[in-house]
Amino acid sequence: MLDTKTFSMIIERVVNDLNIPYMDAICWYCDKNEIEVETAAKLVNSKIKEIVALEASQLNLMKEKINSLPV
Repeated sequence: MLDTKTFSMIIERVVNDLNIPYMDAICWYCDKNEIEVETAAKLVNSKIKEIVALEASQLNLMKEKINSLPV
């Protein structure tokens, strides 16, 4: 079983290698390794949770908009 640190490093690598958003990277990894998304949600660190929340907000998938500074 994976721990939070290892799982987060894998997701970071997937995001960089495939050039995809974090949400897609998590779903891709879960699909490839036959892991439930709910299980993966418990393994995500706080940094990636914040990034996923920002991505979801930008896609209007959240009830409340998260304000962010322009990059």
